[in-house]
Amino acid sequence: AVILPGVVIHRSARLYRVVVDSKVVIPEGLVVGENIKEDKKWFRVTDQGITLITQDMLDKRAAAQ
Repeated sequence: AVILPGVVIHRSARLYRVVVDSKVVIPEGLVVGENIKEDKKWFRVTDQGITLITQDMLDKRAAAQ
């Protein structure tokens, strides 16, 4: 995982093969990197299976759930 400065990761979050943009707040219990089909619904996933997480993406995901 590549975590940029200013990121807050709440407990129980599981992040595999991710790049987290700066100043992102990862919510409690978020799982990314275990189900690529689910990840592609909310995040950008490269051809190599690396998932980019931005705050905007997390906000849209939270609003939809």
